[in-house]
Amino acid sequence: MTLLRIHVEDAADQALVAKYQESGQHHIFDDWEDLDSSQRRGLLDALQKIDLGFIQQLIRDHMVSDPDHPPIATPTPPPLISLDDPKRELAREKGLEAIRNGELAIMLLAGGVGTRLGHPGPKGSYPLLPVSQGTLFQLFAESLWKLQKEMGTTIPWWIMTSPSNHQETVQYFRDNNYHGLNSSDVIIEPQEELPVIDARRGRILRSGPGEILFSPDGHGGAIRLLQRNANWFRSRGIKHVYTHQVDNPLAILGDPEFLGLHLLDNSVFSSKAVAKTNPEEKVGVFCQTGEHLRVIEYSELGEEERHRRNAEGELSFRAGNVAMHMIDLEFILGDESGEIPALPMPFHMANKSVRHWYGSEWHESDSPNSIRFETFIFDVLSQAPHALVVEASRDLEFAPVKNSSGKDSPESSRAALQKLWAQWLLEAGIELDMDDQGQPKRTLEISPRLACNVAQLKKVLDQITIPNEGPILIR
Repeated sequence: MTLLRIHVEDAADQALVAKYQESGQHHIFDDWEDLDSSQRRGLLDALQKIDLGFIQQLIRDHMVSDPDHPPIATPTPPPLISLDDPKRELAREKGLEAIRNGELAIMLLAGGVGTRLGHPGPKGSYPLLPVSQGTLFQLFAESLWKLQKEMGTTIPWWIMTSPSNHQETVQYFRDNNYHGLNSSDVIIEPQEELPVIDARRGRILRSGPGEILFSPDGHGGAIRLLQRNANWFRSRGIKHVYTHQVDNPLAILGDPEFLGLHLLDNSVFSSKAVAKTNPEEKVGVFCQTGEHLRVIEYSELGEEERHRRNAEGELSFRAGNVAMHMIDLEFILGDESGEIPALPMPFHMANKSVRHWYGSEWHESDSPNSIRFETFIFDVLSQAPHALVVEASRDLEFAPVKNSSGKDSPESSRAALQKLWAQWLLEAGIELDMDDQGQPKRTLEISPRLACNVAQLKKVLDQITIPNEGPILIR
């Protein structure tokens, strides 16, 4: 194929163009002559930040050579700290002590956008709260404000965005005065991104004239973010990081009990899990393979394993992954010597249908036509000397917002929040009209600035007034 002669003044730019052309990515420059100077500069800058050799290796590994992977050892059910384990109370006190000593930071994984919810901005800015219409970001920020007040200490909050929503997220927090948090303790940083690849030809896809189509590198990017900021964490004396997803409003920020169990077990990577509702629920599960814990996706678990039950009649492989982790920073960052451990994580392929620019026109497909490469945070389990799985209550800690309607939607998530808040009020001795499903008959919301659990609610009963009619907003 005859390559286009691309004229650029700078020798380094000329070498860059030649490198891409010689590697089979010459289509990137098909409409070079139609681009203005600004578009050309933007394209060259985008290409410069791509590690082309690394991308070519990913393409060869996943599309061309189809390498043989070592077989997965026969999975067994993982050790699991159950909901009724008696050491949970002791663990809570140990976790509280670590938080008061300034050993904890919280990382919110917030790279998503609200497209599937019909929301134009970052998913965290979605107005989820049932009465005030407060956002997911607001819910978590005010929960953190309350935790800091209770603990009498500062808990740094890292928010991992994606390049596609980073600026909007930063602007959101500026516009909302960080929901009362000290801005210097809220660090917002984007994860890395990788080019999207044509599934059939291995070409780097474009998102428009002079633009490369990128996608975030998955929630495994949190590990690389931690390592990039190792000196910051060391200087602050942070020893543990709690991570969770932005789309789960029931996540308990910095959960002292979870941290305490992590410490008591000398774990370096601990995860929460909820019991699967049925054998066919399509959720990854924790299991033991060889000497290590790992997450096996639904599709990887055989029919027999999915349906196997223990002596108590429970599913043997019931520990569903809900993306809440407690991470020991020495495991990720190494000791004070300063050398960062190499923690290679495998890249996974996601096949999706995307609209892209090729030649001088748009191309669309009804079937998956692209490959996105991403890493998963739990893949470091294979390198963890000791890890832990802690059972969590689905009703109390997991109500994700992923779909516009039906299961895991804003409607189901709001219902879970209101059911939880109603239980707090009833336990505190405040009467409510409830329906047969355990839901309050009136729309209900409790501000986290007032209370994040029933114990805190009981302390402020004298501040609570229930209106005679209409929605109930307690704040």
